[in-house]
Amino acid sequence: MDKVTIAVRRVQGGWRVLKNRRPVGEYDYRVDAEEAGLRLTRRLHLSGQDVELLVQAEGSQEMTPMTGWEILHPQGPSSNVGPRSR
Repeated sequence: MDKVTIAVRRVQGGWRVLKNRRPVGEYDYRVDAEEAGLRLTRRLHLSGQDVELLVQAEGSQEMTPMTGWEILHPQGPSSNVGPRSR
């Protein structure tokens, strides 16, 4: 099974979460996009998939791996924060 890549990127007017380069959500705030990326990464990991989480570095186009998400985001109830409406 191939590794799934979840990415949190800055886009015009907000932040986007991508799964294997396909958009899965847009958010006004970085913290909301990162939380959504963490939830998705955790869910895929718990289902047995090999997954990585990348986040855009501050003030750069560079994407860096977020490590420690297994500890930072323990399994729990889903948040009420969701993608913004279009």
